[in-house]
Amino acid sequence: MTMAWQLVKPGIVAGNLIAVLGGYFLASRGQWYEPRVLLATVLGTTLVVAGGCVLNNCIDRDIDRRMVRTCHRVMALGACPLGLASVYGVLLASLGLVVLQRCCNDLAAALAGLGLLFYVGFYSLWFKRRSLYGTPVGSLAGAMPPVIGYCAVSAHFDAPAFWLLVMFCCWQIPHAHAIAQYRREDLRAAGLPILTMARGQRQIVIGILAFVLSAVVLGLSSAMSMAWFLVIGGLGSCWLAVALARPGHGEGRRWARRIFGWSIILVLASSLMMSTAHPGLSLDAGGTPALGG
Repeated sequence: MTMAWQLVKPGIVAGNLIAVLGGYFLASRGQWYEPRVLLATVLGTTLVVAGGCVLNNCIDRDIDRRMVRTCHRVMALGACPLGLASVYGVLLASLGLVVLQRCCNDLAAALAGLGLLFYVGFYSLWFKRRSLYGTPVGSLAGAMPPVIGYCAVSAHFDAPAFWLLVMFCCWQIPHAHAIAQYRREDLRAAGLPILTMARGQRQIVIGILAFVLSAVVLGLSSAMSMAWFLVIGGLGSCWLAVALARPGHGEGRRWARRIFGWSIILVLASSLMMSTAHPGLSLDAGGTPALGG
């Protein structure tokens, strides 16, 4: 049981769950619309993300052995047969897709499948090991959970869904580059491509600016209250100020950790505000929450 729990990377699963709830409540305008759909969305997305993490552990077992941070993972230690772990990952992901398709809608399941394809297929199997552009590819997979939550309620991919996807893709860029910068030695030991500090800082600044801009457009397309713009503008400005500060000699790791810390604050704040920053709720003739945009 412990081994099965460790394989799913519970920290990553929990982080994605927060984003799923943000997307769900954005679409429902902060209302507990159809709790059955909410439960199915959370369960289905959690299972798909968990399955993807298990498969990622299987794929990355060789490079995990070479990094201090990951050398004690189950697959890196060879504590679980590769075939058994692979079947476990496929079963989790498949079950999650079935739950989303049967209990939510086809669109939510398709988005989850697309995210799984990008994470396991394109990112883990190819770009992570061979290209400096692995982060943008992986960001699409990382941005899917809130969009799944949104589309599980709305059942269509509209302007807010698009900007929600863009916003979380942009958030992934500084978040991932910050991790790469303060774990440079581990990544070098694993033979993975990594940006220079200067180039990484430029990508982080660009990502933060794009995140704030897309968040503003999301707020406009979703008719969010002024609280959304104040929180995103204020916290986004603080994040940008940290990113623009040039780290002194030997301060690169500390600077990168601050960027990472602020990325967590921003994703938590934005998910919370998507649940609360609505000027009011209007219902259509069928009693369904009317979506902005």
